[in-house]
Amino acid sequence: MQKLPNFLIVGAAKCGTSSLHNYLNQHPDIFMPTFNEEGRNVKEPQFLISKRLKDRLHFGVWEWEEYKSLFNKVNSENAIGESSVFYLYYYKDAIKEIKSRLGKDIKIIIMLRNPIDRAYSAFQHVSRGLIEHNTFEEALILENSRLQNNKRITPMVMYKDMGMYYRMVKAYIEGFKDVHIILHEDFNASSNKVVKDVFRFLGVDKNQVIDTDIRYNVGGKRWVNTFFKNIFINESKLKLVFKRIGSRKFREYSTNIIYKLFKKNIPMKNDTRQYLINFFKKDIIKLSGIIGKDLTNWIK
Repeated sequence: MQKLPNFLIVGAAKCGTSSLHNYLNQHPDIFMPTFNEEGRNVKEPQFLISKRLKDRLHFGVWEWEEYKSLFNKVNSENAIGESSVFYLYYYKDAIKEIKSRLGKDIKIIIMLRNPIDRAYSAFQHVSRGLIEHNTFEEALILENSRLQNNKRITPMVMYKDMGMYYRMVKAYIEGFKDVHIILHEDFNASSNKVVKDVFRFLGVDKNQVIDTDIRYNVGGKRWVNTFFKNIFINESKLKLVFKRIGSRKFREYSTNIIYKLFKKNIPMKNDTRQYLINFFKKDIIKLSGIIGKDLTNWIK
């Protein structure tokens, strides 16, 4: 009999989902695919919204047969899941496909972070590559038209819109009977407790010892010099020359020096933070009501 997910981590992006995925995968009674048989990373298959993302992402699983194959190695595990963070943002498409493909009794895990911090973390993440060359402030202004104007750009650039959680979370709570909400600050402060709560939610042994010391897919530093960013990301002639000169140790040393010089932790501007507090305030208040958690610290 084909084994398929009975739980999903649906998002949100940059809220700790990668860490939770890896922590849950340590439990002997939980199965979550990370690499397929060819060694390709399939931690976020995004299959259930493939029509939305197929042309926008360089990763993903877009065919039903391939998606099913991700779970071929399930043995005796009772909790089978996957983590695709864009399921929350594209909730209408995702919920329809989840019910159609996996059934209405599936368990849903949602991780939420202060949308202001989440937006800036997403911007820093995208800025590490060649997609984002704007300042954060410029990107916030451009956001409304970016997906429409570029059919191949990642939806991660929707820095504000991805943090409008209320309508997304409400749809999942109304659509499924088992929805578990995790706040990013709780996850950071008490990872072991949060993971044990997830074990209870999934119906597996909550006393299983898990290593939660490592954080995965942590953001922060970004390029502050476009010239060096292009050199070290693109296969430029200068980069090829750099690869050929000196020993490997010399190249690693030089690369570290360049990273220290041109990759920095740049804090958000105070005026920008205040603008985003005002932007998200009403949505946060409504969200607080439906999840029953005090979120006033998000808008201070």
